Amino acid sequence: MWFIIDDQMSDDRRIRRLPLATVGLWVKLCVIHSKGVSMQSKDPSAYPGHFDQLDLKDAGGTMRQLQQLIDAGLMEEHDGGWRPVYAEGICREPRVLTEEQREARRKAGSKGGRRKAANQKAKQTSGDLPENSQANGEQNGSKPSSKLLGDSQAKTWHKTDTDTDIPSPTPPAGKPKQPATPESGFDHFAEAYPGSVGAKGRKTAAEARALYAAIAGNPVELTRLQTALRRYKHAVNDGQIRSGHIPRLNTWLRDQWKTWAPEPVPSTPIHKHNWNCEHVHQLMDPHEDEYDHTGSLRNGNPSEWWKACQACADELNNQETSKEKQ
Repeated sequence: MWFIIDDQMSDDRRIRRLPLATVGLWVKLCVIHSKGVSMQSKDPSAYPGHFDQLDLKDAGGTMRQLQQLIDAGLMEEHDGGWRPVYAEGICREPRVLTEEQREARRKAGSKGGRRKAANQKAKQTSGDLPENSQANGEQNGSKPSSKLLGDSQAKTWHKTDTDTDIPSPTPPAGKPKQPATPESGFDHFAEAYPGSVGAKGRKTAAEARALYAAIAGNPVELTRLQTALRRYKHAVNDGQIRSGHIPRLNTWLRDQWKTWAPEPVPSTPIHKHNWNCEHVHQLMDPHEDEYDHTGSLRNGNPSEWWKACQACADELNNQETSKEKQ
């Protein structure tokens, strides 16, 4: 994937109003985002589709610079983070090639390579002829070198343009994609971890596998873990963490991964209806006079009104539970 900047970018008023450091930060964030989108096409969990405040800090930027980019319309908020806006006249939105497009480019490249090799061979043939070959050829009645070159190129081009003389190489048949399993998920995770995992079958590797399985059982925690690994790798690659200070995977999963993970999004509490909630009152208040209010819940003898309201609350709870299952 390529991130393409328009050659008219320097004349755009939005760019001219920004400090040079802010423009450089925008370009760097666009490159990081484009790389993440490319990785996301192969593995959807490799990139969440946006970058957060820690990614901004890793790129060397500040919240003030980010706000300048948002005010200029070059950044936008997305899913709790930010992502670049590919504005016309500044850059082009990156595109991920499909398998058909990659195959078409591969075939076009191989055909162009054969034609280029044939032209070079023809030039070498003409260069090996002596300077007076044309004159000798005319005296002996043979073809001059220019005609020999033309014939050799014609024959060579004819061969390169036909698919029967030089068939295009066929790509090897790929293995069918295996479905993802918890074991394969840990193997991919351990391969991406910048530190040591430990020998297979040893206590450290077994502990790391068990810790990963416990976290991966919750999809929300698994997403946080993958983001934490991506941030940790950035810190190691940037030299913030020396290679000798990287713990083994089991230690990192046990003690450190949450310090690199984004804060969990608080889940909205589920409202459970009861006899006195507003939803029940909206339904039951118009019929309050139809029920007897005598009785005491404390003494174990609730009134008919309380029983009706509680039955209405149970019905509402059952309806919402059935909707969630669907």
